[in-house]
Amino acid sequence: MNVGIFVAALSGSSVEFFETAAVGYAIARSGYQREAIWGTIAGLTVVGLASAALSTGLQLIPIHFLQVAIGLVLLWFGWGWYKKSILRQANHRRAGWVTNVLEAEGIQLETRQRGFSKLNFIIMFKSAALEALEVAIVIVTLGLASRAWDEALIGTGVALLLTISVVAMLHGYLVKVPDVLLKLSAGIVLLAFGTFWLGEGLGFDWFIEDWALLVLVGVYSLLAALAIRLLRPK
Repeated sequence: MNVGIFVAALSGSSVEFFETAAVGYAIARSGYQREAIWGTIAGLTVVGLASAALSTGLQLIPIHFLQVAIGLVLLWFGWGWYKKSILRQANHRRAGWVTNVLEAEGIQLETRQRGFSKLNFIIMFKSAALEALEVAIVIVTLGLASRAWDEALIGTGVALLLTISVVAMLHGYLVKVPDVLLKLSAGIVLLAFGTFWLGEGLGFDWFIEDWALLVLVGVYSLLAALAIRLLRPK
């Protein structure tokens, strides 16, 4: 079993699924439970089916071209999460989806509709689909570069089940989820894989082979800790 791919898929997917859950929870608390549930299911399903169809065609591309492209994609995603999390941790800030998710996402619900609100369903569908698209990009890139599709998909499935379980059992305590550290950890893992595969695609010889991933995780973790310490207000 490729543990690294499983961990990368689990951490990357968990971040996006928790954000989706936060939006859905806020919409449900506003009185639109059916819209939140069915909008989430529809958004995840549509993106999942589209990703499955797309990944089949992408597997025909030569591996070295894929590794370069995938490395760049993961570096882009990882750097965004990494930088934002470092700044938040240094300034003791939480993500918007933890404090006031609807306001943070710029969502305005339809409040005068009786019965099933199609507009609020579409709002939830769009939010779920956008987060699922980020999950799909990460998982498809991990699967294509490593060919460890089982681990990537299992990691995503575990992340989804974990999110559902946490929301179901601890929905009143979502504000206590360590969102910044969760996203920072995911960013570090994606940066490590992105750097590793970009190097392989460009012909760089990692002399310690796959163990280089652990070194890269350690380096990015150390740099994050130093950056947080330096950026913290005096």
